[in-house]
Amino acid sequence: MGKNRIPHWLLGSTLFFFFLGCQPGRESPKVIQGILDLRQWNFQTDGNIHLDGEWEFYWNRLLPDTNPKEQTSSISYIKVPSKWDKGRNVSHKYPSYGFASYRAKVLLPEANTQLSLKISSISSSYTLFVNGKEISKGGNTGKEESEYSPGYKPGVFSFISDKPELEIIIHVSNYKYSNGSGIWNPIQLGSVADIQQLSLRATMLDSITFGTLFVMSLYHFTFYLMRRRDPSALFFAVLCMCIALRVSFYGERIFYNVFPLFKNYEFSVRGEILFLFLLLPGTILYVQSIFKEQFKKDKVFNIIFYLSLLLVFSAAFLPTKLFTMSFFINSLEIMMLGILTYLFFRLAFMSIKKIEGARICFFSLVVNLITVANDVLYLNKFIDSFYMVHYGVLALVLSQCVLLASRFSKGFVLAEDLGVELKKLNINLEQIVVERTENLNESLKLLKGDLSLAKKLQQKTLPTLNLNGKNVSIHPYYLPMSEIGGDYYDIFELEPGYFRLFLVDATGHGVQAALLTMTIKAEFESIKFTKDEPSRILELLNAACCQKYRSINIIFSAVLADIDLNNNVLYYSSAGHPPQVLKQKQEGADYLYSRGPIIGLKKEATYKNVTVPLLPGNRIFFFSDGIFEEFDQEKKEFGENRVLSILSRNTGIQEVAEDLISELQIFVGPRGFQDDVTLLAVEVH
Repeated sequence: MGKNRIPHWLLGSTLFFFFLGCQPGRESPKVIQGILDLRQWNFQTDGNIHLDGEWEFYWNRLLPDTNPKEQTSSISYIKVPSKWDKGRNVSHKYPSYGFASYRAKVLLPEANTQLSLKISSISSSYTLFVNGKEISKGGNTGKEESEYSPGYKPGVFSFISDKPELEIIIHVSNYKYSNGSGIWNPIQLGSVADIQQLSLRATMLDSITFGTLFVMSLYHFTFYLMRRRDPSALFFAVLCMCIALRVSFYGERIFYNVFPLFKNYEFSVRGEILFLFLLLPGTILYVQSIFKEQFKKDKVFNIIFYLSLLLVFSAAFLPTKLFTMSFFINSLEIMMLGILTYLFFRLAFMSIKKIEGARICFFSLVVNLITVANDVLYLNKFIDSFYMVHYGVLALVLSQCVLLASRFSKGFVLAEDLGVELKKLNINLEQIVVERTENLNESLKLLKGDLSLAKKLQQKTLPTLNLNGKNVSIHPYYLPMSEIGGDYYDIFELEPGYFRLFLVDATGHGVQAALLTMTIKAEFESIKFTKDEPSRILELLNAACCQKYRSINIIFSAVLADIDLNNNVLYYSSAGHPPQVLKQKQEGADYLYSRGPIIGLKKEATYKNVTVPLLPGNRIFFFSDGIFEEFDQEKKEFGENRVLSILSRNTGIQEVAEDLISELQIFVGPRGFQDDVTLLAVEVH
């Protein structure tokens, strides 16, 4: 049953539209050489009639003409409906811009007959005369462009014929619309009641189509606002709105008598063409949103999409004479035909592969192709039918609504199934939570114990010095971001009056960084008592780390300083560490600069040694970058300038160090430190 579903759809829809279009009926008389013989026609029983056929055509003349030479000239005939400058029914083509008169005589069964004419649109201005009386006028017809103004005036126009024949004359002029001039659409003649009923039915059909599409557009746009993860609802809303507005600008022009703006020719033509051009990119975006995997990167779709945007641009911004040229309309027809043909085969293949939604889209495409083919054949008088494009549009909208509704329904069903599963899980959820909470508490207890032990061990590794009787005082401050940190320092007396300070800032935080510092400490212990310049000690440490730990990528910055109180000299070297601070003068402090690569990057790294004389009262501040790279709640950095300003104060060195730590804690606020903070405050006496 499932395998034969598509053939049943195709067969049913094809037969439906075939029998609907091929209606039997009486052969309608045609206008032959300007005369329509209706003496045997009964408007009450036979109905309305189209005034199709060979009308008299007078190029560059507005009848009645008093010039006897032109009156005696040979009469030309033209097919109605057709465009006088193009089309299959036109044997002799005239210039697009100019003026002309159409004339036809209608022989009636009797005199004093009350009749009506139904006119859709004539390009691009007209004046209608019946038996010499002006009945209707759209715009101003004129022999010169300065006398002319375009205008639409569709509608039903009633009159009483006081004799058994009608002389219908239509003046037409066009200097504005480029895609054809003259009487495009059929003109219908019939009894007042029948013509008005025909117009009412057509208006109701357009209104129903517009209302349905407009409501569908609002509904799917609202649905998209509530669920923006799926853009198909948005593109379908845009597509429905474009079709709805196209209906309002074309056919019965349902808003012509409601809104004065619709009577403006420029506005009507631009809206009619613009929303026609928007259908192509709208269709492409919608299909791509429905079948993302199949069409998202489709080259044919993408090329036609960008070309269609050029058409939309032309209708939106170019003058009327340009965007109504046949080039733009024909380009749209070619691209639309190409994309529909391409879609036909792609959707057929996808339907065979049973891709979700492909069958519904394929069905709606076939229905639209049938209705379009019917309208083309009917317009060119190959079959006796009526316009069906409205039914095709409604079929498209309804089928896509079914497609979107089915997808949404599957989503709701899935949500319901997940809800049922969730309820089942909730039955034992409380017990599971209790058990897992107990397990987590036990793990957390063990982790806290391990961290507490690690903190104690790390604190034990930090040096304690007895500097009584020495000419130097050192005040260390170590504040890790968490329980344990990635900063490490060592202070020891290499020989009497000669002190060495080593400060490390390992990459990362917490347990990982703490383990790195232990590795660094182990390597430093083997070379810390080497009597050499600080730069040489850093080179030895770098070589050892690169050789032993290259596979685990140990990288850290460090600063090494020797304070020689015997000679009052500071020897200083840095490995990628920020500049430290030296306060020699009463009024301020300066940075100590020594450039060198971070340890662990390259094996053959070299470092520079800086020598600075020391005097009693000089202060040296060694710290990690966590001092000035802390941020407040507004993402503002504490900064080097602020650090330098605080360390320049002339109060006691311990007070200065504590002020720096205190102001830093106030600056970061409740969020706390974002990095480990280490400060070594040294003063020479």
